[in-house]
Amino acid sequence: MKPEPSQLVRRILRVNHAGEHGAVAIHSAQIAQLSRSNPTLGDWLAETLSHEQSHRAAFREAMPARAAKPCRAMWVWNIGGASLGWMTATIGASAVMACTAAVERTVHGHLVEQALLLDRIDPELAALVRSIQIEEDEHLADAEARHDRATLFAKVVSSVVTFATAALIALSTRGDSLRLTRLA
Repeated sequence: MKPEPSQLVRRILRVNHAGEHGAVAIHSAQIAQLSRSNPTLGDWLAETLSHEQSHRAAFREAMPARAAKPCRAMWVWNIGGASLGWMTATIGASAVMACTAAVERTVHGHLVEQALLLDRIDPELAALVRSIQIEEDEHLADAEARHDRATLFAKVVSSVVTFATAALIALSTRGDSLRLTRLA
C-alpha cells in the first residue's frame, strides 16, 4: 500500500530527526571517551557534533508545519548511538572513523533518495535535505580519508554499522525507506 505524500513527508522528517539524534549520541560518546587521549580527533568530532546538532534542530523545526512528530523510538537511537560511540571510541581512532564513514555512507544514499522524492511533494524540505547532505558528505569524505577501508577490521565495523543504521531507518519509516525509489 502506497502511503499518502503527507504521511511520507512526516515519516521522512521523523527518521531524519531521529538519525541526527543518534549521530549526536554517537559523537557525544566518542568525544567523552577520546577527548583526552586524542585531542586532534576530539576537535574534529566536536565540529562534526555541532553540525549534527544543527541538523537535528533543522529537522525538528520543519516538523510542526507538516504535522510531524518525533520518532517514538528515539530512546533506541539514543542508546544505540551512545553505545556505538562508546564502543568505537574504546577501540580507537580507526574504529571511530570506520563507524563515521559507515553511518555517513548509509545516510548519503538515504538522503539522495529522499531529495528526489521530495522534489515532487515538498520542494522546501528537499532543499533542506540537500543542504544538510552537503555537510554529511563532508563528514563521509573526512572519515574515509582518515582510515584504511581495506582492512578486515574496517570491513567488519563498516558492515555491522551499515546494517544497524539501515535497520533503524527502515524501522523508523515503517519500511518506507526501503521503497523510496519506487515511490518517487
